[in-house]
Amino acid sequence: MRKIDITTFLNYIFILYAFVLPLSRASVAIASVLIVVLFASTKDIRSYTKQILSNRASLSILLFILYYYTMLLFAPMDQLKDGVRYLLPFLYLLPATIASVVLYRDTIYKMTIALLLGIFISEIVSYGIYFGLWEKGKVLVIDPSPFMHHIQYSTFLAFGIIVALYRILHTYPIAHKVLYGIFLLSSIGTLFLIKGRTGQVAFIVTLFVVAFVSFEKRIKATLISILLSVGLLFVAYHLSDTFKERIAMAQSDIINMQEHNNYGTSLGYRVGVTILSLKSIERYPIFGTGVVDAMPSIQAQANIRFPDDYWLKRANHLQNQYLQVVVEAGLVGLSFLLYMLYQISQITIISTEYRTMKITLMSIYILTMLSDIQLHVQFTIGLFAIVVGMLLAQSRVDQESMTKGRDE
Repeated sequence: MRKIDITTFLNYIFILYAFVLPLSRASVAIASVLIVVLFASTKDIRSYTKQILSNRASLSILLFILYYYTMLLFAPMDQLKDGVRYLLPFLYLLPATIASVVLYRDTIYKMTIALLLGIFISEIVSYGIYFGLWEKGKVLVIDPSPFMHHIQYSTFLAFGIIVALYRILHTYPIAHKVLYGIFLLSSIGTLFLIKGRTGQVAFIVTLFVVAFVSFEKRIKATLISILLSVGLLFVAYHLSDTFKERIAMAQSDIINMQEHNNYGTSLGYRVGVTILSLKSIERYPIFGTGVVDAMPSIQAQANIRFPDDYWLKRANHLQNQYLQVVVEAGLVGLSFLLYMLYQISQITIISTEYRTMKITLMSIYILTMLSDIQLHVQFTIGLFAIVVGMLLAQSRVDQESMTKGRDE
């Protein structure tokens, strides 16, 4: 009987994971567990582990996870169960470190195709809901985000759009450009149909960043990006009622806060929890309030500061990844988060395409984490993990090719 090659099997699982990720919340947990268990069964686990620990980006991910779980050692025993459950999403970062050592060169490319295909299928479902061809649960026509919250969905769309745009503009066959063009138009349309202002802003800003960093003629690239962004906003405002409504809502939220002291709105909630967080940060600046006590303490303060606000008194998160980390884990926790983001941004990649993908990922997440807790949500931490894993694997492949070239 032929012996199963576990590393090859892991590569197939990563491709499948990339495909189903935009379509299934359960895929994140199932794939992560399967990847970790199979990785632990590989005959090369010692050498793989040594490679992971010798890589600064992979090590920074492990340190971030470890710091959070170490905090639980100082929590009361009756909070341990809730704390472990709350921190489970951080374990979904582990496949990124495993991908760095097990992915083959062709798997990396296949994963990007699988991810874009999964996003495209989700868009078909989204358009079907919008045009009344079918229904899906409680998903509304005015916000056709079929598988995840619109903030997370807009993150996927923003990332996919820029990956597709790169491939249209660079050396791919005409047939591929046409397919990527269809995906691009479909994704842009979906992005401005849903209520994901976070992803819309992240997409436009990232478009500028990628153009400025990636192209030699930066002035020309910036001008093209400005014209494209203005054009997209103009078309979206006049064709998408949802987009127009969200613009008007933002203006209304600001007026409600300024004139009526009303924070019971989308933007008002974010401002309100930020105000409440400052008190917690002032009291526990170094190590934070702890993962279990963080939100109860915010709710207690809301009862005093905003006694008539229904939503703030029931706040379950802070709509800001950086703020959430500071309140829970203090400035030390924030340092681990920023160190992880810095090390990922420093991954050495020769390939221009994957360098652009790295810039895209970092720009989108640095921005969207200002508006949501992206690393606490299964979908977006899953996306972050598999893309970081691809980048780490590509860096390893590049280095191996360089070493082989020198030896020859």
